[in-house]
Amino acid sequence: MVLRIALIAMLYYPLSIGLTFYQKWFIKNYKLPLLVVSGHYILKYLFAIIIRFIYECIRAPRMRVPIRDQLRWLAPIGICASMDIGLSNWALEYVTVSLYTMAKSSSILFIVAFSLLLRLERWRNSLGFETGLIAAGLFLFTWKSSQLDLTGLLLVELAAACTGIRWTVSQLVMQQDGSAVRHPLDMVAHVQPWMMIPIIPMIWLFEGAEINLNSVFSFQGHYDPWLVLGLIAGGGLLAFCMEMSEYLLLVNTSGITLNIFGIVKEVATLLLAHLINKDKLSELNICGLVLCLSGMLLHGMNKRRQRVHRPLASASPSSRSEDSRKLLSSEELDA
Repeated sequence: MVLRIALIAMLYYPLSIGLTFYQKWFIKNYKLPLLVVSGHYILKYLFAIIIRFIYECIRAPRMRVPIRDQLRWLAPIGICASMDIGLSNWALEYVTVSLYTMAKSSSILFIVAFSLLLRLERWRNSLGFETGLIAAGLFLFTWKSSQLDLTGLLLVELAAACTGIRWTVSQLVMQQDGSAVRHPLDMVAHVQPWMMIPIIPMIWLFEGAEINLNSVFSFQGHYDPWLVLGLIAGGGLLAFCMEMSEYLLLVNTSGITLNIFGIVKEVATLLLAHLINKDKLSELNICGLVLCLSGMLLHGMNKRRQRVHRPLASASPSSRSEDSRKLLSSEELDA
């Protein structure tokens, strides 16, 4: 299990860091970030159903989730995931990679909050201390920053809130015994159609006036449809592989642990942004970074200690009703 998680993390880190820098470069030169994101959703869905189709031709049919269960559990995941990705890409138009990376790390605060709400976590004083460190670190990082853009920061924080809902509910669904969507490929295939619902009105509202044949297929002021399609396809492939690795980590760990894995990624991204993009990091920014990462590390250590000392009796039925935990069970699936 440890080796498996390490291998998945080794896949996740370069994909996530690479996609962040790729999208930052592309959006700075393309100016239609929400349209690009919708293209990625379509490509991810096509990749998922094509791979599922090939698998079914070679092996056995995979599960299908009834529309009732999709509306109850997968639609919220898809809509929040769409808002998360769409707002994140939009924010890159306004903020530096450094500020984006640090502000997005506040998603762990939202994950903790929703974990408490859904009873995946229990309140502890140490939990409040850890989240307080993260919040203080974020405040110091953005305080009087010459690179601060309030519009971009608001977009990132809204995306972070969507991240909290997305990964908490995903953990609830994927880690349920007998769930039909424990496999990342099935999760991607079922969630992508729901991700199109919020992005379409956002495109119409914020980019509709700018969309025409020339603007859609122009890159850096030059009309080149094949280049634009190729760049969107490249980002879509990266996004598909990264989402698969995220769900692989989630099904083997938890939403909070997935964020803890992101600590190394965030540090690497910040250092690369400082070296490649010459993003500025003041002493106050670095102090905020240290506080934020310290809070994340403390939470990860406490989480691991709880798992080690958790009594076996905790696996028995708790006060939560069984029917609220039987999500997307295989008995309810259509063949």
